[in-house]
Amino acid sequence: MTQVRILPENLANRIAAGEVVERPASVVKELLENSIDAEASRIETVLADGGKKLIEVRDDGAGMSQEDVVLAVQRFATSKIAQDSDLNAIATLGFRGEALPSIGAVCQMKITTRRHDDVEGTALLMEGGEVTDLRAVGCPPGTTVQVANLFYNTPARRKFLATTATERGHCMDWVSRLALAHPEIAFQVTHNEAVLLSTPGSGDLESVLAAVYGSNTVRQLVAVNLESDGLHIHGYISTPQVTRATRRHQLFFVNHRFVRSRMLSHALTEAYGMLLPQQKQPVAVIVIDMDPGRVDPNVHPTKIEVRFSNPGEMHNLVQQAVANALAEAGLRSLSSTQAQPREGPGLPAGRLAPADFQQSGRVKRLRVNPFFDQVDEHEDGLDVHTTPATVARPAPAKTTTEEIDTERRQLNILGQVSATYLIVEYGDDLLLVDQHRAAERVIFDRLVAQPRRLTRQLLAVPVTLEFGPEQMAAIEDHCELLAEMGFEVEPFGGSSYLLRSVPAQLTESSPGAVVEAILADLAAWQSSSKMADLREEVLASISCHAAVKAGQRLSDEEMRKLVVELLETETPAICPHGDPVIVSMPAAEINRKFHRDARSD
Repeated sequence: MTQVRILPENLANRIAAGEVVERPASVVKELLENSIDAEASRIETVLADGGKKLIEVRDDGAGMSQEDVVLAVQRFATSKIAQDSDLNAIATLGFRGEALPSIGAVCQMKITTRRHDDVEGTALLMEGGEVTDLRAVGCPPGTTVQVANLFYNTPARRKFLATTATERGHCMDWVSRLALAHPEIAFQVTHNEAVLLSTPGSGDLESVLAAVYGSNTVRQLVAVNLESDGLHIHGYISTPQVTRATRRHQLFFVNHRFVRSRMLSHALTEAYGMLLPQQKQPVAVIVIDMDPGRVDPNVHPTKIEVRFSNPGEMHNLVQQAVANALAEAGLRSLSSTQAQPREGPGLPAGRLAPADFQQSGRVKRLRVNPFFDQVDEHEDGLDVHTTPATVARPAPAKTTTEEIDTERRQLNILGQVSATYLIVEYGDDLLLVDQHRAAERVIFDRLVAQPRRLTRQLLAVPVTLEFGPEQMAAIEDHCELLAEMGFEVEPFGGSSYLLRSVPAQLTESSPGAVVEAILADLAAWQSSSKMADLREEVLASISCHAAVKAGQRLSDEEMRKLVVELLETETPAICPHGDPVIVSMPAAEINRKFHRDARSD
């Protein structure tokens, strides 16, 4: 064993920086939050090489004195917390006192600042956690922080940064979130001298949404507004025609702080009910203004999660606010989404009772597929997983035409359930086949085996699409792969793009929705993934959108053809995304469930 020793301060600071600075976007977030807390009315962000080379944030906020600048780059120095009781009612964003020293430990940083009433300002230079220069300078009121060569002294961390487009997308995500949380502040972002985002700072949330998501998307949003007992819930939600494949475009702000909350996401989805297409999520920006004493932002190291004093009540108020908005827009009946008021522990009389997550989740899942033998439910009820009684094993390779014909003669298609599952008698076994996943597997195997089947089909009229920062980064990072797969996407100014062609297999699908889903997947996958893996993932997405959909009625001939083709694939039991395709029940299992043995009548 080596001797225990105290780490040198500069080394300890570089290690501690990992808690705050993960990538350029972390720096952008921390600097913007400081500018917001300084009551700036305009904040400009300049990026170079996705923030890896340069991040500069300029604001017209309160500024700092020379003494304050020196203290600000020391650990646990803050102007926002003075005593223990302040932690119980935090109304600012950056209050940990770790941002500037952590950033300064892994870059070359310059801070230039001046208070509005001072004659001159201060410039502080910091490199690798050490202050190298401090002097008086002439500068405009406010603060400018320049962060150059991030992770220059920690090459291992710099090596694992993503591409310029991906890092730029992450930075833009945080600027967009903070701009939506503070529409009264004018934000501008420039990357390599090109303006990527500019908001007016008029206080109008809709104008910020238009700058972030595009005017076409904003036209299909519905306003949300609910006030209750000192709490105000407002913002915008999308109509069921504007959906995404994931929850990434559901943004929740509590007292102007961006937070992630499974409970709030669940409330949003519950309010939509059956309006949402299967496996789709709405776009939403929900702002909650409430007493800081009723919410705790200290439950997560990065302060991105919060704990409400009464989560059940909050869940139902958000659900009610969204349901009201959908009802006022004529999209659904309000009575179908209202929970019944009920008294209970921790709930005042007449308030909406917390949702029964477990029971509602179970009922929904079993309504979709009642053929599962058991349901495994988490305690919080938000994630309900179904487990098939038996999953069929991959069929053995066919060796002769005679064997294939014999196997086909064993098939007896009994029918279709809920226009989603095929009931098949296969020898002595009963099979339940998910028709959508079965078609996915068949199409995917064909495309993998014969890539030339994937031909490009020009669209008669190009489709105009508007993308967010991450999707734009995915287009830039994977433009060659998209072209190879048959997608021709070209810039059309700002966040707009023209879709000129798609794979021929997708001509009957909604091309815009398909491209958005594939770009969302590409943005979620690591850019460092092997090209072969990415190609297979895109082929899986194409197969999914080209396949027969759940809810589609099939003829007897179509059902038989699909099952025969499925059983001829190498892995018929699993779809390209890894989900089960077949649930089988042997005759012995059926007899057991009916308490019948081989000798019974």
